[in-house]
Parts: sequence; C-alpha cells; structure tokens
Amino acid sequence: MKHLFPFLGGLVTFMVVSTIFYMGIMPYPTSSCVVPEDQMNMGAMLLGNVLVVSLAVYLVNLGRGFSAANGARHGAVAGLTANGFLNIFVYAFFTCDGGHIFPLEEAIIDVVANVVFMAATGAVIGILYKRNAAKSAA
Repeated sequence: MKHLFPFLGGLVTFMVVSTIFYMGIMPYPTSSCVVPEDQMNMGAMLLGNVLVVSLAVYLVNLGRGFSAANGARHGAVAGLTANGFLNIFVYAFFTCDGGHIFPLEEAIIDVVANVVFMAATGAVIGILYKRNAAKSAA
C-alpha cells in the first residue's frame, strides 16, 4: 500500500495531463509510417505509461525527500531520460519512406512536454508519499 497510492495518483495525473496535450494541443503525426490514431494499440500505450510512472515512483521513493518540489524534480528526470531516450533513439535509428519517422522538431517538443508531464506526475507522487509518511508517523 505504501507505493500503491503514489503510483495510482501519478498514473492518473500523467494520463490526464498527457491526454489533454496529445488529444487537444499537439496535432497527431501525419507521417505515413505512424499508426493511425484509431489503430493504436491502447494496451501497449497503457503499459508504456505504467512503466514511465513506475520509474518516477522509484526515483521519488529513492530520493526520500517527500515533497511536491522533490517529486517534480525526480519526475522531470524520469521524463527527460525515458522520453528523451525514446524520441532520440527512434529519430536517429528508424526511417520511413527515405526520411525520419517524424521531424526532429516534433521529437524535441515531445521530450519537453514529457518533462513537464512527468514533473507534475512526480509532484503528485511526492505529495502522496509525504501524506503516507505523515499518516504512519502519527
């Protein structure tokens, strides 16, 4: 239970914030090599979200300074490393129709956005860990 509520709170935060961004602000990639939105594998997308939020939970717990600020810092690091690796690797390694799957500018926007999403996620995780620590100390 110690890790469950911070994980669930972080997952909900990440999914809400990223859904707002990707469904309402950032246009869907137009490359012919990107799966159309209605054909996305939502199970795989959910698993990816679970994995990145799990990394944030691990880092926030490892850092121990349970607060929104520390959680945001650790969440941002998780977002930068995980999403930065993913976007830069895909951009550099995979091609489509003689070019990159998506432009470098889209990769950079995605990395920056995910640093912000994960900072918010980490802040919620830090707050929930602090709340749990205060409850168990009482």
